Amino acid sequence: MGSWWSGMSLVLRRGLAEQVRSRTFKVVLGLLLLLAVAAVTIPRLVGTGTTTYTLATVGPAPADLTATLGLAARAVPFEIRYLELSDDAQVRASVRDEEATAGLSDTRLYVPERVTGTFPAIVSQSIVALDTEHLLAELGLTPTQVQQLQSVRPPEQVPVGALTDTSRAAVGFAVGVILYLALMFSGTLIATTVATEKSTRISEVLLAVLRPSQILVGTVLAVGVATAAQLLVLAAPIAVTAWVTDAQWLPSVAAVDISLGVLWFLLGFALFGFLYAAGGALVDKVTDAGMAVLPVTAVVIAGYVLGVIVVATDPVMTWSVFFSMFPLTAPLTMPIRWAAGEVPVWQLVLSMVLTAATAVAFVWVTSSVYRRALVITGRRVRIRELVRRGPSARPHFRSRRVWSSQGRSPEG
Repeated sequence: MGSWWSGMSLVLRRGLAEQVRSRTFKVVLGLLLLLAVAAVTIPRLVGTGTTTYTLATVGPAPADLTATLGLAARAVPFEIRYLELSDDAQVRASVRDEEATAGLSDTRLYVPERVTGTFPAIVSQSIVALDTEHLLAELGLTPTQVQQLQSVRPPEQVPVGALTDTSRAAVGFAVGVILYLALMFSGTLIATTVATEKSTRISEVLLAVLRPSQILVGTVLAVGVATAAQLLVLAAPIAVTAWVTDAQWLPSVAAVDISLGVLWFLLGFALFGFLYAAGGALVDKVTDAGMAVLPVTAVVIAGYVLGVIVVATDPVMTWSVFFSMFPLTAPLTMPIRWAAGEVPVWQLVLSMVLTAATAVAFVWVTSSVYRRALVITGRRVRIRELVRRGPSARPHFRSRRVWSSQGRSPEG
């Protein structure tokens, strides 16, 4: 066992050194570092200002209306800027030209064709409240009675839906996208690396001194460690910011969601990484690696699409629960569903256990495929050669040597 680990670690160190020295690794690492810095700093710079609305009126705005809107502005909060114009046409033009958020002229309230925000509704409700107060006073109610009527509040509205925290849901969606890209990038890199070593005969040199399982595990782990390091460069600053600050754009619980996202990448990588390696061993040309791993890529894409379309839309529906528990789709769907806040802890743990168990089973299966496909060179490996017992290529090579020693060609 000790010799196996030493051989595997040799392949791991060699592959990791090649990954770190590559220009692609350095470029991606730099871009992710810049993205992490931007994700932490830009929302703080952009989000420091308060939303400002502009209300255009004919002449000065009524004092009672400005007072009512001022109370609403302090409660939300937002700022109101008043634009005094001379007539109705100018008020309407200011809204049309987007100089004002809303325009008030006599009994008309001008709003943009595509209303953005709730400011027009706030203005409308304030006008209704003031007109109601004036009418009640004209009907003989005392100011105290009018105040009692205005103190009546509607029932408390409790949002009930799939997403209990939209900002956290956005973090979960971002984690799902990053996991998808990381799995696709690392999987393609593994398949290309294996196909390159096979086409350049490097794998034959390694097979002379190492076992196929040592080469397989070492190659996959080298790419996995390099990709995980890149993800940590991106995730660590954001997670720390969410944990130690009270930024409104990033809830504190996002630190846990991001940490779980990294863990799900490791599980997903263990699940698909060895499949990509086995697919890369099936081809003899590097250019054919993409077609060989197309079924695995299709499964990864399906998991991402289901996470975005099904799980993100309704995390509590039956299909969402199923896809977040199914091992082949769980790495891409469970992080999105978990960020929605609708996942019992036991479902999260069970999903991880099922995914890990499936990954172990895939390692055993792909090791057999990798061992048999790696020694077949000069052509693409056929499926029937993989299901046949024993290393199919070696008897073929021995037969050629026997024919040569007898002075006959294989056709003879």
